[in-house]
Amino acid sequence: MQIDKVISFIKSQKNGFFLIEVKTDMQSEIIENESQVSFFQKQYEIDSSFFSLKPEDTSKSISIDQIRKLKREFLHTNVLDLNKIIYLKEINNLNNNSINALLKIIEEVPLKTYFIFCTQNLLKVPETILSRARIIRVEDHNVSIAKNLSSLLKLTIDQNQNISDDIISSIFNPFINSKASDFFETFKLFDKNNVKLPSEIFLKILSFNLGQNLDNPKLFKYLIKLHSDFIYDVDESIKFNTLTNDLIAIYFTRLNSNLIKYGK
Repeated sequence: MQIDKVISFIKSQKNGFFLIEVKTDMQSEIIENESQVSFFQKQYEIDSSFFSLKPEDTSKSISIDQIRKLKREFLHTNVLDLNKIIYLKEINNLNNNSINALLKIIEEVPLKTYFIFCTQNLLKVPETILSRARIIRVEDHNVSIAKNLSSLLKLTIDQNQNISDDIISSIFNPFINSKASDFFETFKLFDKNNVKLPSEIFLKILSFNLGQNLDNPKLFKYLIKLHSDFIYDVDESIKFNTLTNDLIAIYFTRLNSNLIKYGK
């Protein structure tokens, strides 16, 4: 099943625990982005609660305390009748204790609550989990970049109400429309302390294109180098307190021009 159809199917259900078998990290990332966009609601200035379950910084696995916290703070009574999505990129990051704690939650999933878990190795998932999940396999991961970037654009606008829609759109549109564009001046609208958003957008766009150009060795090699250079330069700039909007704008310009040059 294609990713967009997977998300549509899940949303058509009243609730559930869904385990999606994916082939790459890129597919997992697309599923996460598509889920946020598809289920997004706005009510009383509170968004549709999307909870990304991931190991804590000091651990490689998800602990039982995290599952307990999820249940205590997130899966409370849904008084606003909003969707609740719990996303997990790799279910095999759960340890035995967290699995046992999770089993008690997924026995009876509340209405409008969706557990969307992914895995790249279905064979390692315990039978106790498999027997309770609705298993979906992603068959075709060639979802168009334009569609996914459009979804990411909508999500980014929804999550950044304090930033003009036009500014955020100007970052995405050159890539969505595949047109050369000089948006260097636009980035100057961001002050030095607000480069986090365009930096994250840049890496998201780069990741989308990496996943879509596995069969284009020349472009793929270029994207890998661009990604590596960007991470290094940002780290160095932060270290010496010299990070500027110009740095990010330069990488955006390089990315866009080379996608047009080599990507078609």
